[in-house]
Amino acid sequence: MQDAKYEILVWLPSPMGDAILCTPALRAIRRHFKSSRISFFANEAVRKVLSPSRFNDIWIQQHGKNPFKIVKTFKEHNFTHAILFKNSFSSALAAFMAGIPVRIGYAREGRGFLLTEKLYPSKSSAAKFKPSSMVCYYLAVSSQLGAGATDVSLELLTDPQDDKSLRTRFPEIAEPKGPIVVIVPGGAFGRSKYWLSERFAQTADWLISNYNAAVFISVSPNPAEKQIAKEICDSSKFKLVNLAERPIDLGELKSLFSIADLVISNDTGPRHIAIALQRKVISLFGPNNPAWTETGYENEIQIVGDAPCAPCDKPTCKKSEHLCMQAITVEMVCTAAKKLLEANQRQSAFKAEQKFTKISDLSRAGSRESFFCDEDYKTSLGEVGLTSIDAVFSFNEACNLTKDNLPRHRSRLRFEIDSPSATLFLKRYNCPPILTQVRNWLSARRRISCGLFEVEPTTKLTAAGVNTPKIISYGEQWGIFFEKRSFIMTEKIPDAESLERRLPDCFSAPATAEKVKLRKNFIAQLAAFVKRFHETNYRHRDLYLSHIFYDDKGRFCLIDLARAFKPGLFAGRFQIKDIAQLYYSAPGSFFSRTDRLRFYLGYTGRSKLIGKDKVFIRKVINKAGRMARHDVKQGRAVPFAS
Repeated sequence: MQDAKYEILVWLPSPMGDAILCTPALRAIRRHFKSSRISFFANEAVRKVLSPSRFNDIWIQQHGKNPFKIVKTFKEHNFTHAILFKNSFSSALAAFMAGIPVRIGYAREGRGFLLTEKLYPSKSSAAKFKPSSMVCYYLAVSSQLGAGATDVSLELLTDPQDDKSLRTRFPEIAEPKGPIVVIVPGGAFGRSKYWLSERFAQTADWLISNYNAAVFISVSPNPAEKQIAKEICDSSKFKLVNLAERPIDLGELKSLFSIADLVISNDTGPRHIAIALQRKVISLFGPNNPAWTETGYENEIQIVGDAPCAPCDKPTCKKSEHLCMQAITVEMVCTAAKKLLEANQRQSAFKAEQKFTKISDLSRAGSRESFFCDEDYKTSLGEVGLTSIDAVFSFNEACNLTKDNLPRHRSRLRFEIDSPSATLFLKRYNCPPILTQVRNWLSARRRISCGLFEVEPTTKLTAAGVNTPKIISYGEQWGIFFEKRSFIMTEKIPDAESLERRLPDCFSAPATAEKVKLRKNFIAQLAAFVKRFHETNYRHRDLYLSHIFYDDKGRFCLIDLARAFKPGLFAGRFQIKDIAQLYYSAPGSFFSRTDRLRFYLGYTGRSKLIGKDKVFIRKVINKAGRMARHDVKQGRAVPFAS
């Protein structure tokens, strides 16, 4: 179709994000049809976000969905062509009823017979569309008209009046003391796309603490998103700019995005605004496949919260726990922010959860066993012969870590692999006693193998932002009713040691002012780590310093999670036990009473003790005293009394 003096109607998609993803196709149409008059038809939100635009001559705003009124409007313009980026049946019907001679769009929603030129979307099955970028999806329409393009970049313009209005209203923008960061915690699609409010707040605090950032919380005016903005602002230690309380229109929002140094967003429309305005962007994905909205933008980092049920493309999570978004940790987002703010990091992607593959060569007739391993380690495990349950339990080419006091059904090994180079630990459970199995079932509230009893809390704690050892492989074999064998394989925590073996250098003499400051910071971080662990409702039962590792980058990691569980009626009792075990295992030669009090205040988040704190502390000290008397009888040293 060659350029001529056509009257072209372009019916834009309704979602704001889709309209922005359409801009490469709109640019191609404008360049190809230079002599034609191009009219955009869209709702008010789409018109505002795309205006001002150099891709059209006229805006026709859609008022309501009455097809007869729409047909009447179209007839007033004598259109020769209708380009239907909107996929609905009613859009094709209106163009047909208006007598527009050429009608092009995708033959879907049963509207193919109403179109004169049709395209067909790719499908992975009879009922499902194949995930592919909407940018390419829309460009295929323009290409059908002869308006092909290689430029796939999104494009938006801001209005100078909006720029001026924004700077007048927000002094934080006029004289920023650090980077301007916009956080977008909502999304019109549904709550399944939402990252946790408290994690947005923690991320905002980190950005302010480390970069003195001015943080804006941008939400739509609906009550649900206003509540999210309030939760984030209430949870933050600092003053954030809540745009729910200081609302701006879409034009001013674009102006804000245009000067932002960083935008952190769920997978929603404003994310595309940021990309179209060439900002640095961190995009958080959970239920939706990133392939749908892939733009190839070089200054975007995508953090994908994978889960066994993702991507589900459902607006509401049907699971008891929102695993895909929980899998995205504050540390991941802050690491990405650091890269973008400091190093101009190019396109990248993080995977919040590993991809496990089921080994296919172990299935036997009547066998009830499973064997899973991380895809990145499958080759290395194959090289040492670990490809089946039988191979795992006959494997002895490793360092035996089994202790004399370890139950006979348990064994522990350490071995090395080359690609990737790593040290792995293997825990094996061979015919566990029935009583042990039943005890695990009661704790988990379902039938579960000993190996999976450790896999489950490790996975859930990692998703909740608590560092745990990386799982490399796991498997189980069942008899008629009880477990025969199971195992879990984990990777050694890089550059880390347990706090029992080595405390940071700030605990060594002499106690300089700088070391005291570092000790206070360490204790505060340890308290925050334990608090985060308990907020998951898990308890450890062996929460000694020997089971908390600390690496060279200042990160804590919790190990031996076969002891972790969620208590029912006695959560408070096990909370006291956990804190008492920390109190007991903290050497008196390093941790003073003031240090212990500072830890407790950090754990509770209070600046001073209240009545119930004194009761709790008394119970902790009494529990530690009972533990000490038991160890003295056994001839063992008592760490906190040293």
